[in-house]
Order: sequence, then C-alpha cells, then structure tokens
Amino acid sequence: MKLIKDTKNVLRSMKGQDFGFYAAALYLLLEYVRPQVIYPFIDILPWTQLTILLGLLYVVVKGQLKFQMMHFVLLCFVGAAYISSLLSYDPTASFNRIDYIVSWFVVVIFFTGAVRNLEQYKLLTILLFLFLFKMSLFGAKTWAMRGFSFTSWGISGPRGFFQNSGELSLLMVIFAAMSFSYIAANKSISKYYYIVPITAVMTVLAASSRGSQLAMAVVAVLLAITIGKLRFRNMALFGIVCWAGFTLLPEEQKERFSTMGDDATSESRLIYWGKGLEMMHDHKLFGVGYYAFPSYFEDKYAHSVNFENFRYRREVAHNSYIQVGSEMGYIGLLIYLILIFIFFRLISKTKKLIDNEAAISRYKWVHGYCTGLNIALIGYLIGSTFMSVAFYPYLYLFLMLAQSLYNSINHEKEMHKHQLTNSSVTG
Repeated sequence: MKLIKDTKNVLRSMKGQDFGFYAAALYLLLEYVRPQVIYPFIDILPWTQLTILLGLLYVVVKGQLKFQMMHFVLLCFVGAAYISSLLSYDPTASFNRIDYIVSWFVVVIFFTGAVRNLEQYKLLTILLFLFLFKMSLFGAKTWAMRGFSFTSWGISGPRGFFQNSGELSLLMVIFAAMSFSYIAANKSISKYYYIVPITAVMTVLAASSRGSQLAMAVVAVLLAITIGKLRFRNMALFGIVCWAGFTLLPEEQKERFSTMGDDATSESRLIYWGKGLEMMHDHKLFGVGYYAFPSYFEDKYAHSVNFENFRYRREVAHNSYIQVGSEMGYIGLLIYLILIFIFFRLISKTKKLIDNEAAISRYKWVHGYCTGLNIALIGYLIGSTFMSVAFYPYLYLFLMLAQSLYNSINHEKEMHKHQLTNSSVTG
C-alpha cells in the first residue's frame, strides 16, 4: 500500500510541470533505460539528441539558461579536447568521438537550466533512481539465478556506455551510495526501499570488476561512518552486512583479489599505465590526441610488448586520469581535476545554504543526501582508477546533479527573501 501511495504522490507532483522538466525526465529515461534499444521498432529517430536539443531550446527561449562557473570550466574541457583533436596523432579517431564530450556539455547546460526548484529536483532524482533500479534489479536477479557464482565476464548491462561489466558495476557503486543516503536522509520513507541500494550492491558483487568492488567497500565504510553514525547497533549491522557480502562473494573472485598486482590482468594494466605516463611526458600540453591512445600505443609500443600473458588485449589506458593526461596532456588533466574540485565545492556551498534552514522540514533530507553524493564521487574516483571512463556519463551526471541542487535551493531562498521583503513593505 505504501508503494502505491508513493507512486500516486509522485505522479500527482509530476502533473503541471513545465516542458523543461519533462524533457529532463525523458532524457534520463532514454539515457539510462534506453527503450529505443530494448524495442528496436521505435529506434527510428535520434530520440536522445532530439530531447536534449528541444529541452535546451526551451530553457533558452524561457530565459532559464544561466551560464555558471562550472559550465565555463566544462567548456574549457571541451575546448582542450578539440585542440587535442586538431593536434592529434590520429585526427580521424579523435574527431570520430568528439561528439561525446560536446554532448556532455550540452546535456549539463540543458539539465541545469531545466531544473527550476527543489520539487522538480527531487522528482527527477526519484525517476533517476527508478531507472537505475531497473538495471540493479536485473543484475541482482541474474546473479541469484546463477547461484551467486563467478563468471569471468561478470554481468552485462544495456547496450551503450554500461554494457561492459566494469562500467555497469561502477554505475551501481554510485547508485548504491546515492540511493542509500537519500533513503536514510528521508525519515518518512519506508525502510523497505533499502532493497534498492541492496540490489545495486549485489550487482557490484556479481561483476568481475575488482576496481568497482574495491570502490564499493570504501563507499560502504564511508556511509557507515558518516550517515549511519558510530553507534554500536549501526556498526554491528554494518559488520553483519559486510560479512554476508564477503561470504556471498565467489571463491574465484576472492582468489582474484589475493593475486591482485601479480596476475596477468594486473601486469597488463601496469604496462598500459606506464606507456600512458610516457605519452604524458612526451606530449605535455595536449597529449597524443583525444581518443588517440589506441592508435599511438599500437604504432609506438605494441611491437615491444609481449601480449601472450594478457587475459585480453584492449589498448586503452585502463585509468581515467592517465586516459585524460595521455590523450589531452597536462592541460586537459588539470581541467578534469578542477571539474572534480568544483563538484565538491558545489556540494559544500549547498550545505552552507541550508545551515540556517535546519528547522525547516523541506531541507532536512538535503544535508544527508549531499554527503551521499560526496561519497558516491569518491567511489567513482576509486573505480575510475582502473577504467578509462573519463568521457562516459559519470562525472557529467555528478556535475549536473550538484549544480541543479545548488541552483534549486539558492533560487528558493532568494524567492523566500523576496516574499519577506514584499510583505514588510506592504505591512
């Protein structure tokens, strides 16, 4: 009954919202559920691109587009990618993927302009969780149906950015932190909703990605300390959950952790990391070229590398920081790190905005959720150390969520001050 009531409340709240909100909601559906892939007969138009462009046009016409510091730095990142492509060792490979980074800039601009208030932000967050829950439920069910056993390929997601087991599991690490903190911060929410982050954790355990599982372990500890608080009951419960998770982890996966650093996969990644650092040293300003790592590695290094012991050969950096540094140079890497700093800064500013609003129930959930967003990004930073995902949706999702949350609360506080001023003048 609680689920039915909550669903009705969400649907009721969604009625009467503006076009920008509906465009943002549709974008999240198309990006994370991908119905156009599940049902090929509807894949007759570029639905995602059309939604983004129409949403962007709406916020521009309505005067809702506000160019902020985060947007400027992200534009600089796009500019660095473009210059890197012009100077690239393989310009064809670079310009074939330049639409990736440009599209993330447009998405962030559109989304942050479309979200006007905290109610819209909260509704879009719930929708995002619902869409990601579809993935996590599938992953948890798949793992359970195969008897919680180990497979070398892990688990596959929907076709696109999250099809690979590693990328899917990293998304689930982020989802687990965000959803857990949101539920914990909203005291009125039923505890049954904790099934959402639990399925996300199960999907991470089902995957064969050691990087994501390591990130999940760190995220779990941070959540227990910061959100669960250091109470005996909470720590005991956390210990039980960790023990259960470790028990369910297949023996083959435990063995992979015991050989971490010495097995063929680790050795191959160390080679890619080393060559990536060489690229950074030899091409300091703008790197070897945006998405030109594979071509450069193949021509310059492949002849001297023994691939016989490689578990599989995939010539990418296998590290997001080395990926950016080798392909876009120290300039690109510096901007990438500044974007990460801006996220943490936005969350800090958001918390300061609500410091004096602690007594208002409307903002009670925001503080805990902000902590969860910080922890989720830490999970991303750890997991991306073992994956080349700098140009995947993760960081740009973080940026648009953080900026939209700050904008929403700041806008509402300004409106509240304006109302108080008008009331005092009238009085």
